[in-house]
Amino acid sequence: MMKTLFCAMFVSVVAMSVRVSGAEAEGPSPGFEPKFSAFLGCSPMTIAWGRDNFPGAAAGSGSEARTISVTGTAVMRTMPDTIVWHISTSDFDRDLVSAKESSDRKLKAILGLREELGINKDDLETGHLSIRREYEYDERGHQKAFKHFAVTRSVTVRQREVNRFDEFFSKLVSSAEMEVNVSFESSRLHELRAETRLKALRIAQEKAEAMAKELWAKSGKVIRIDEHRPTGQPFSPMSNAAFVDPGSVPEVDTTGGTFAPGAIEVHVTVYVTFAIE
Repeated sequence: MMKTLFCAMFVSVVAMSVRVSGAEAEGPSPGFEPKFSAFLGCSPMTIAWGRDNFPGAAAGSGSEARTISVTGTAVMRTMPDTIVWHISTSDFDRDLVSAKESSDRKLKAILGLREELGINKDDLETGHLSIRREYEYDERGHQKAFKHFAVTRSVTVRQREVNRFDEFFSKLVSSAEMEVNVSFESSRLHELRAETRLKALRIAQEKAEAMAKELWAKSGKVIRIDEHRPTGQPFSPMSNAAFVDPGSVPEVDTTGGTFAPGAIEVHVTVYVTFAIE
């Protein structure tokens, strides 16, 4: 009797599973035929079925959206119209006051060039100041006796007339003992980046259309646009690129000088996903 009760419960559970799996189906389709075999000593009644027996089961799953994801890369160049001088001075002395005074003299000499070189007030600024103790060290890196104080200062100068590079260079290095690094800027950088970004989007669209057409399809509406590479998306440095001449890059004036700055390059990559029609 217990075996009969267990088998009846098992069949009821199976029947409930059939109703749940069948989604919209209330029961087996007309072509459904139970198959019987022995199962755990119960009456030979194991039921086999599949999605084909319940047409409503596949309806809820839906099909994945068809998309195509591409990158578009554009590179535009412009000549720099500003030279940025990053200057640092360092002074060392066992007496802190003496180290400071030496640093002050160098800073005063550099600041004194503002009028001589015609530098705008906002284009010359002092920055980092550091005062630290330095010590002798043995071969094992153990700290020994005090060596001196180190006073370090930084100054930033923006030169708006690029063709005066040699003049600025000579005046700066002759004014005081210093370390110098040079970088280049363009007042068109923000504008150029906006132009490059739009160019990259057009390249991405053309790329998607060409790829879809090759497979007898058509790219549709935009699903997603990213200027930064989406997390987890593979990246290939060989992505298509367009090197665009903005048409307003001036010739470098090197007459009588030794400085020929290279173009500033603006590089933008966008990631776009389109629907496939």
